[in-house]
Amino acid sequence: MKYFIRIWQGVEHKVIGTPKDKHTCKECNQTFNQKNFHVASAKIVGKEQLVLKRLKRTCKTCENSKRALRHTLNKDPKTPEKPTVCLHCGREDAQIVLDHDWNTKKFRNWACRNCNAKFRESTFDEYVEAGKKWYHVT
Repeated sequence: MKYFIRIWQGVEHKVIGTPKDKHTCKECNQTFNQKNFHVASAKIVGKEQLVLKRLKRTCKTCENSKRALRHTLNKDPKTPEKPTVCLHCGREDAQIVLDHDWNTKKFRNWACRNCNAKFRESTFDEYVEAGKKWYHVT
């Protein structure tokens, strides 16, 4: 598998692809060189356990605006304090993240990563209905 080295803050990252690769941002649909995308999660390859990273699917400009929104909402005094359990499923051993509406740019609730990815609705009633569908409850 082809990879190249990208150095960020003094750390070498082995990134899948080549330095000349172009990618299209899933948010703005513009095509950029790989340098315009943040390094994302790792993938372990082969018997030699080579750790390769992929690139995010959103360009740095779009990703940075998302990060700024999350940071702003996290620091907003109206945002409730972060709980130690998921307010949707009750898990205590999961990472709790800020759930917000990308359209209205408003805080919705705190949720574990799994629930935040599963439930995309705006109101609690919509969450309940989505949860019923997810867990096949009628």
